[in-house]
Amino acid sequence: MRDSSGYHSLAFSQRKHFPGRAIHLTCLFFLLLSLAALGRAQDSPGRFEAGGSFTIINSFGAGSGPFGPGMEGDVNFGRHIAFDATPNWLPRRFGLLTGGRVVQGLMGAKVGTRFQHFGIFAKVRPGFITTGSGLRSTVFDFAPPPFIDNPNTFRRLTEPALDLGGVVEYYPAKHWALRYDLGNTILFEEAVKVNVIGTIPSGFVLGPLGGKTTDHFQFSTSLHYRF
Repeated sequence: MRDSSGYHSLAFSQRKHFPGRAIHLTCLFFLLLSLAALGRAQDSPGRFEAGGSFTIINSFGAGSGPFGPGMEGDVNFGRHIAFDATPNWLPRRFGLLTGGRVVQGLMGAKVGTRFQHFGIFAKVRPGFITTGSGLRSTVFDFAPPPFIDNPNTFRRLTEPALDLGGVVEYYPAKHWALRYDLGNTILFEEAVKVNVIGTIPSGFVLGPLGGKTTDHFQFSTSLHYRF
């Protein structure tokens, strides 16, 4: 389709999911173990808890991925269920098509059980990942020279995410908890708009840019105060 600027615009929206089967099976194991131990669980010493955290996300194809500090908070509804939320600030690029600082926000349910000194849970937390500089559109110039000097457009990019995983907690004292999270952060990537100038050469194939679903291993550790 040609727009008023003379571009042929294509928006690729093919979605492809690469399931992290090992992570998903681990989450299921945590959930089953938690449900099996409900009868032996002890009460939480407080309804609320909050603390600081440090997290890292595996960004395939772009090095070790972003990492940085964050905060966590919980509202406990009895012994087995909690509302769990976290914002994370990750000052490093995420993926191949983004740049700038990354902010992640997640909130959802944490279900499991607590023992005297340990707790084990499964978590499901939808949310988002936003970056200050994401690739939103690009140009393939097949017309005769002169070519376009700046074919790429970068703007803030916010995409939905889903965190699935398990949580292990250690209680060294009544009001303190050390928490370790392992999980799979599923990112629902937005398609990149592709503008084509001129005629596409015979045999040249334009593949999809973005518009897919990807899995990223995420680990975090935190210290909570429970009150």
